[in-house]
Amino acid sequence: MKQTVVTKVGAGCGALFAVVLTVANGDGSNAFSTPRAVAGVAALTLALPFVAYIGMLLRDAEAEHGWVAATAVAAGIAGITLKLASGAPELALHRAHIPDGTLLHKAVEEIAGGLTVLSLYPLAVFCAATAFVALRTRVLPRWLGAGAGLTAAALAVNGGFLGTSTVPGLLLFALWTLLASIHLLRNAGREPAHVGSVGYGAT
Repeated sequence: MKQTVVTKVGAGCGALFAVVLTVANGDGSNAFSTPRAVAGVAALTLALPFVAYIGMLLRDAEAEHGWVAATAVAAGIAGITLKLASGAPELALHRAHIPDGTLLHKAVEEIAGGLTVLSLYPLAVFCAATAFVALRTRVLPRWLGAGAGLTAAALAVNGGFLGTSTVPGLLLFALWTLLASIHLLRNAGREPAHVGSVGYGAT
């Protein structure tokens, strides 16, 4: 019973991350708001246990000496950390009362945007690693594995435009996380779909 509750917490953090972050960000044009900023930080923090939970599933499904699950966890944490750091410049602007329209304000805003774009690369690696293991072992349904692969590609392409101010890849990542979280919550406590570990050398 306790293990099922812990499993649901790990799985449910993904849905909370996706929903709260989307609501907190809105359409991206809102002025700084302390409640929205706190909600955004809380949402991103909740993504960390979800990444760890996905990593546990991948590790259990991998072969004994597999390393892809560890790569997924490291990349996921790096991506979320960079995205968390992207909120610091906006907070600094608010605390220092730097007026909008100044060169300093613009420069600090660009730092925040740059950190967001940089976060797309490790998140792409997280999704790619998840897709690789999921499609080989069926630890996640095929549609979620394929969705992770598609999300990885979208994140990588989006990250290739370093000067962009839009991040649709991040929205797709939030959507995939929401769907994966809902699926895992529904199946919490059940036996995993895969049977044993599948080595990468298997045919």
